[in-house]
Amino acid sequence: MKVQNDENTSSEEEQPLLQNKEKYKTYKRRWYVLLVFSVASFLQAAVWNTWGPITQSAEVVFGWKDSQIGMFPNLGNIAYIITVFPACYFMDTKGLRISILACTVLLLIGTGLRCITYEPKYATWLSNLCAVLNGISGTVPCAAPAQVANTWFPPHQRTSATAVVSVFNYVGIALAFVIGPQLVSSPTYKNETHIQNNTRILSRLTEDLYIPTHVNQRNITNSSEVLVNFKHIQQDIMYLMYYEFAASGLLFLGSLFIPSKPPSPPSVSASTERVVYRRALLNIARNRAVWLIGLAYALPAGVYGAWGTVIDVVLNPQGIGQTEVGWIGFYSIMAGCVSGLAIGRFSDVFMRHMKLFLLVMFGVAGGSFVWFTLMCVKVIPFSTAQVYTSTILGGMFLSGTVPLFYELGAESTFPVSEGVTGGFLTWLNNLFGILFFFMLQIPDIGTDWMNWTLVGSVGVGLAFLFVVPERYTRTDIDICVNKTETSRPESTIVVRQNLYQT
Repeated sequence: MKVQNDENTSSEEEQPLLQNKEKYKTYKRRWYVLLVFSVASFLQAAVWNTWGPITQSAEVVFGWKDSQIGMFPNLGNIAYIITVFPACYFMDTKGLRISILACTVLLLIGTGLRCITYEPKYATWLSNLCAVLNGISGTVPCAAPAQVANTWFPPHQRTSATAVVSVFNYVGIALAFVIGPQLVSSPTYKNETHIQNNTRILSRLTEDLYIPTHVNQRNITNSSEVLVNFKHIQQDIMYLMYYEFAASGLLFLGSLFIPSKPPSPPSVSASTERVVYRRALLNIARNRAVWLIGLAYALPAGVYGAWGTVIDVVLNPQGIGQTEVGWIGFYSIMAGCVSGLAIGRFSDVFMRHMKLFLLVMFGVAGGSFVWFTLMCVKVIPFSTAQVYTSTILGGMFLSGTVPLFYELGAESTFPVSEGVTGGFLTWLNNLFGILFFFMLQIPDIGTDWMNWTLVGSVGVGLAFLFVVPERYTRTDIDICVNKTETSRPESTIVVRQNLYQT
């Protein structure tokens, strides 16, 4: 009789245990959700970086100056910091599906506006409007990586999933450095004396090429060189606009089919009730740790992101052409993407060591940018090979830190929603980018300050990182529950009670 009671007690304990285990599931569709958010992050970044890699061609066609080229991404950053917190509230209340749909619609409208005309007067305003809409459309893809990872992925895949979405943003910037110069021709000039001596060539040029008065060209009659491929550049730019619009349309169609959340959460922390939005903002404002994390991340990342879009302006005085600069930007950012994915996966395997990884990566990145800066000011001999090496190393180790900062911020603010924390971090990032771009508006400021500002930002970020306290609240909860589930079925309830008591 006694044995029978023991068996009944055991079966009663096993039943809630099995139910508790079955409560947390992962679904194959999580990979499709990750793909849609990654492509959205990629395309938004590529549109944001449209004009920097083709600066010379855009200035010829539209009569823009360096300050206008820098203003396009700056308008996107300004729109972002104004709208990111409302977008985070929208994510919390409406879910990830509706939020990403709204952003893809804005991206589609913005890229469509640029396809209307290439007349400089109207194209400038349409490009400005596209920059604003693109900035707003980036709020969800840029703020949500950690939230997407926590909503759909188990703890041992979380940092890797965050890395994929955040890294695709940099892939978009990197490919823009290649796609733009490959699709859009650089300005080509012919010697005026040779053209004037051949009346057939001159008549063909004046007949086939419409060169408006705004073009800052080497004039046919008053200077030594003539622009000979204006129409070709103009058509190339419009084809680039069409391609980006078509890609935005495909992204919108793809986002129609993603679910808002999985039927069952993948982990305990994913099922934990989150702090309401207003209280979440107050918690972040009062959280010293997340401010230190935010400043350590946003200052160098914001400056580097802005610096990277105008690297053509930085390297042009050194005699490096537009196409070559494009490849330099591409390789440096792609190196950061590979590094981010590798470090993200490494961090999943070796949990609770994010700060150590970040310190090492910041140290190498800072040294690489010092090397690059000393070359540009001629303290050490300048060479293209060294430019490639220093920028690739700098991009590899600085861009690779981004997913770790997202996860470290989410750990420090839990149970605040990962979307709100990600929004705060990217808000700071864009704020520092805006300050950098505004410096470009100062007349005759030159280019040396850009490199020194980048070096200084990494140094200051490293100082903030040293004093960041490491907290792994979310990870500790998941690890604690996984270890105690087999012996204490009620562990989930106990953990949640302790969490809110603290």
